[in-house]
Amino acid sequence: MITAKAVIFDFDCTLVDTLKRYHDVFNQLLTERGDEPLERDEFFRYYVADTLDDVITAPFNKERERKLHEFWLEFLRRYRASDPGSKLIPGVTEVFQKLHDAGVPIAVITSCVTPSAQIKEELAGFGLDKFVKAIVTGDDAIKDLDEQHHFSKVEILRLVAERLGIDPRDCVVVGDYWNDVRDGKVLGARTVAVLTGLMRRELLEKYGPDAIIESVRDLLKVVKFETQKL
Repeated sequence: MITAKAVIFDFDCTLVDTLKRYHDVFNQLLTERGDEPLERDEFFRYYVADTLDDVITAPFNKERERKLHEFWLEFLRRYRASDPGSKLIPGVTEVFQKLHDAGVPIAVITSCVTPSAQIKEELAGFGLDKFVKAIVTGDDAIKDLDEQHHFSKVEILRLVAERLGIDPRDCVVVGDYWNDVRDGKVLGARTVAVLTGLMRRELLEKYGPDAIIESVRDLLKVVKFETQKL
């Protein structure tokens, strides 16, 4: 059983199903570059295999890293420009309520380059904002994303732990993507991967999460919070 004092949730595909938004924005950027958009099934084949980079640019392109960096940063800037029907993942509200009632500090993060106020507004639309103590986005850590890596969450996680007033080593990071696990571990946090983002279990296992669960609904089966009365 994992122990922690606070929990940091990734937002997209961990709390809210935004995969349609992901597909739409990805295709929008491809089309603007003059490339053919991906049909839904084709997109998901690349997405699940974590090989969308190869759609953006050839593996051995000399400018691959620059092109990927530019594409994904623009993707992160546009991701919250519209919402084509995102849905709350089942069980999230119930888990948030239990954590809140037990006095467990809750934070939400996203790599999207958008003001935290917009994430708060989205959370409010699902009735979750009242449970959340801290929010940090890619907008708060844009220098790190630009200088280090577009998918780095190290600074985002460091900032949100600071805003919670809790050592990262006393937090558990919950997310659907490998960078949630990798970067949580960099800061010494416990990590729980969820499968609601459709990332293959074996890809997540490579980064050594402390637990892998089907969804946030199962969180309290693998994490014991020091303040909880559950």
